[in-house]
Amino acid sequence: MPIEVSSCDRRAADLLDGAASWDLVARFERSLILARDPGGAVISVVRHDVPDGPYTVRLDRSGPADMRVFDAPPALRRGAARRWAAEPVRPVDAVDRAELHRRLAVLDLIAERTGCPADGSHAVIPRADLAGLEAALSSGDPVAARDAASRIAGLGPGLTPSGDDVLAGALATHAWAEAAGFLAGGEPMRLEAATAAAARTTRLGGQLVEAAAAGEVAAPLARVLGSLFGRASTFPPDLAPLLAVGATSGADLMAGVRLAGRALRSGTPAVGLA
Repeated sequence: MPIEVSSCDRRAADLLDGAASWDLVARFERSLILARDPGGAVISVVRHDVPDGPYTVRLDRSGPADMRVFDAPPALRRGAARRWAAEPVRPVDAVDRAELHRRLAVLDLIAERTGCPADGSHAVIPRADLAGLEAALSSGDPVAARDAASRIAGLGPGLTPSGDDVLAGALATHAWAEAAGFLAGGEPMRLEAATAAAARTTRLGGQLVEAAAAGEVAAPLARVLGSLFGRASTFPPDLAPLLAVGATSGADLMAGVRLAGRALRSGTPAVGLA
C-alpha cells in the first residue's frame, strides 16, 4: 500500500522521478535511507516529525511510528505533497553590515552559553584544518577551501560525520551571506570545497555538503540563518530545534555557522562584507 508523502524537497523529488527502483540501505526508528543504484544517489524517507531538508521525503502522520518496520523501500504517493525549499534572505530584506556583525557576535555568545562545541562535537577535527577553512572562506581562496574540506570531510562517526556537518554549516552560512548581498563570487570556492568533501565521505554526507554549498539546508538551520540575515526576522533565534537534529549533527552545524561568521567578520574586500 502506498505511503502518503507530506513534503519533499526538489532534490529528492527529482531523484524519485528519475528512478525506476530503489534499494533499502539503512533503517532507523525515524528514517530510512534509500539508494537509487549501487554507488548512486541516496535519499532519506523520514517520519512526519523529522524536519524538511535536502534529499528528504517526509511522510505524513499516517506513516509508521517506527520506520524499522519496513524491510523494503515503501511505495510513496506524492500527489498532494508540498514542495519544500530553504529560502535564503535577499539583499532587499537583509540587515546592514553593522547589524550583521552585531548579530554574529550575539549568536556566537549564545551558542557558547548553550554549550555548543566550537570545534565540532566529536573533537576529531584538527584545529589547524578548521583555521584553514575559516581563512579560505575569509579570503575566497578556492584552493585553500578545497584542501581544508578534503581534510575535514568524513571525520567522526555516522552517516553524516561531524566533519561533514561542520562543513555544511560553514558553506551554507557563506552561501546565505552571498544571497543576502554581503559577498560575491563565492560559489566556485564553495563548489571546490563540496566536491573535495564528497570524495572523502559517505554518499549521504557528500550530497548534504554539496547542497549546503548551494544554500540548501534542513529547516532548523534555515530558520537560524533567516534570523541571522533577515531584517524583519526575530533575533536571536531559538537554537533548540537545530541542536535537536541527530545525536550531534545540530551542534556540529552550529559550529560551522560560527566558523563562517568569524570569516565574514574578517573577510577581505574582494569577497568580504559589502
